[in-house]
Amino acid sequence: MNDLKAGIVSRVKGRDVYYTLTWSPLTKADKYEVTLKVPSVAGIYELYRMDSEKKLNLLAITHAWYGGLRSQIREAIDPDATTDPVKKAALTDAELYYRYAPGDKLDALLDVVWFLHGNYFPEDIRVQNSGRYENIYLDEKAPDKVYWLE
Repeated sequence: MNDLKAGIVSRVKGRDVYYTLTWSPLTKADKYEVTLKVPSVAGIYELYRMDSEKKLNLLAITHAWYGGLRSQIREAIDPDATTDPVKKAALTDAELYYRYAPGDKLDALLDVVWFLHGNYFPEDIRVQNSGRYENIYLDEKAPDKVYWLE
């Protein structure tokens, strides 16, 4: 049975912060299911595309603040929500998956997304942390045991 509750918890020790990120289960993306099951609250989410070898490929890791997780994930998976032809082609008929973690503090969301970007894309970090801490640490939990951090 799954006893993990998706969310972000922080513990501050001096100038360091220790986040525990607990993901929702990885779920196949369907705009109708997203509307029914994803909360309309702030948080972070990851979006994946399954390739022909049945391997998950990370498309996005970002925070959802205005509009919340529900609307941001729906927009991210809908090929008709973009005018970018490359993005539209990547989303059309794609097998997409998502997972999320609610969080109600924007600074914490920025710190966690920055940490994940730094580990996933160390040569191409396009986000900034909150600047509040000297060091940011993260422990990741997932009910389906899908982890990308080492």
